[in-house]
Amino acid sequence: MAGFAGVELFRLDGQVALITGGGGAIGTAMAGGLASVGASLLIVDREGRAAGSTVAQLRDAGYDAVAVGADVTVEDDVKRAVRETGERWGRLDILINCAGIGARHPAEGDPLDRWQTVLDVNLTGTFLFCREAGQVMLEAGRGSIINIASIAGLVGYNGNPAYLASKGGVVQLTRALAIEWATRGVRVNAIAPGVIQTQMIEGAVEREPDFYVAFKKKHPMQRFGTADELVGPALFLASNAASFVTGQILAVDGGYVAQ
Repeated sequence: MAGFAGVELFRLDGQVALITGGGGAIGTAMAGGLASVGASLLIVDREGRAAGSTVAQLRDAGYDAVAVGADVTVEDDVKRAVRETGERWGRLDILINCAGIGARHPAEGDPLDRWQTVLDVNLTGTFLFCREAGQVMLEAGRGSIINIASIAGLVGYNGNPAYLASKGGVVQLTRALAIEWATRGVRVNAIAPGVIQTQMIEGAVEREPDFYVAFKKKHPMQRFGTADELVGPALFLASNAASFVTGQILAVDGGYVAQ
């Protein structure tokens, strides 16, 4: 019926997206989702091979993608990665800050270098990419930034102070930038996943099975999520379907923070 919008709101034809941590399970899933609706992808990962593997999968499926090895904590690497989008495509429309690390350790005796590494990757790395990509988007008068926060940025639980602090910082950084750039065409939102079943989580479960059994039971759906279950929320926030959405923290958590 003429005059009604639908699935075309989610199309990203001609747009360019940069995904940090793009060699991981979540980054790869999101890259595939964005590519499937028309976006070209710059996949950034500290592990160049991981970025290359994701790009190989995308290209095998017929999508336009490039890999860049870069460390999100190194300012020159961040600038180089963002510059690559301009050199190759002449634009940057979407940024997904997916790079992150976990480091469960009780607060007492938590080594300072461990604390600092978590903050550097999860919070400072997110800020650096927001700043550099944001400048490009502000100049163009358009753009969507999606930060990957966590339920750990919204609620408290034991044994993970650095991670909770870093993701709480991502939540507030998202809100700060959304307000600052709201009238300049750049939307900034975050996804706050519950526990997502990845190789990293599988290793953590092996180390602390009792903690994660109890943690699973705290998710009202009584299960952990999958990387594919984050694709839809990312597509929504990246696209014109969310044109009036900014500064929001979308929990994708099986109901965890509703309690």
